[in-house]
Amino acid sequence: MKLLTFLGTGKNEETIYVLGEREHCAWYAPVASCAFLQPSELIVFATEDAESTHGNALRSSVTVPVTLVPIPLGKDERELWQIFASIAANVQRRDEVAFDITHGLRSSPLLGFLAAAFLRAGLEVNVRAILYGAYDVGKIVSPGKTPMFDLSPMLGLLEWASAADRFNRTGDARYLATLVEKQRNTLARAAQGDHVALDQIGALGSLASTLSKISEGLRLIRPHQVMDQVAGLSERVERARPALERTAAAQPFQLLLNRVIETYQPLASPSATEPHDQARQTLEIERRLIHWYAERELWVQAISLAREWLVSWVMFHLGIVNITQRDMRERISDALGNEANDWVKARQAHQPFESIFFTKLPNVEQVLELWKPLTDARNDVLHAGMRSDPRKPEDLIEQIKKHITTLDMLAL
Repeated sequence: MKLLTFLGTGKNEETIYVLGEREHCAWYAPVASCAFLQPSELIVFATEDAESTHGNALRSSVTVPVTLVPIPLGKDERELWQIFASIAANVQRRDEVAFDITHGLRSSPLLGFLAAAFLRAGLEVNVRAILYGAYDVGKIVSPGKTPMFDLSPMLGLLEWASAADRFNRTGDARYLATLVEKQRNTLARAAQGDHVALDQIGALGSLASTLSKISEGLRLIRPHQVMDQVAGLSERVERARPALERTAAAQPFQLLLNRVIETYQPLASPSATEPHDQARQTLEIERRLIHWYAERELWVQAISLAREWLVSWVMFHLGIVNITQRDMRERISDALGNEANDWVKARQAHQPFESIFFTKLPNVEQVLELWKPLTDARNDVLHAGMRSDPRKPEDLIEQIKKHITTLDMLAL
């Protein structure tokens, strides 16, 4: 394991560093960290002045090999990135590392912490500890002793931030669900034998499962599964709150709960029980979902659902409330294709058009005009552009936006 640390030019004082039940007297915090963690190597990032002031003294205070890495002062953004590059250059993929961020300039702890977060996520580095010697706290609480804090659990905050960012941009809550499940496992291990606590903690698993199922349904365009899962989301959130309050590490998620509910709740199952009203509400929710996809730039899902929505809309206006009948959907699709061709021929010949299958359908010419370009755009996307004249992505996106606007004009 490598121990990475910083060195400044300030005056150090001998103190007893305390980590849990262990103590070590030292002038430099990394010396105590070496005693606590037993690294195989100490890598010290130091400016020229810091190395000349403390380099030899630090080197002589430890028994492990010491590598002093020169870094700039960090007086501007360019130099800060140089420091980061120096840290990254001394770590290999899947290394086991620890940081001591006690010494150095005021920017050093922040740089060290952020570098640790990136190395863990980007290079799969195992960050064993991020130690900080709180000298000023020691002077107040226990003079002569300096408590050492392991800040590595706070890396979880950045994981929550990453998961929240993904959720806000794409609506995908799977990464939030993974972190919720991690908290459930941690709490369950600590609550063995406490049946009341275990019952509360079980609600976290149910919530994580619901979030995963909603996200999977959205990604694979399963609107009915999404509606069913969202319908029970608020209840599962409320059941999970007592367990979330048991751990400080879940505070970030508690701040996101209302946002999660607000994002998904418009997609909940219809409230109507009468078949006709239920079918109409389902169409309303699915059209809402098409916009939900488009707002998050999920164009494949948006165009796929848009094409199927138009078939469902036609079935609804023909009095067919069971819009998931596969054979009927295929018959309606074939009829739309045939009549769309006839409508185009009639328009080209400047002749009136009369529908055969859809005489009772409102906006029939508008629907037939939309059917072929909508289906063609869907096919262009789902067939991966495997045609002689595939559209450019930017043109497809503009077409999809236009088609969604047209769907909005069809009354329910």
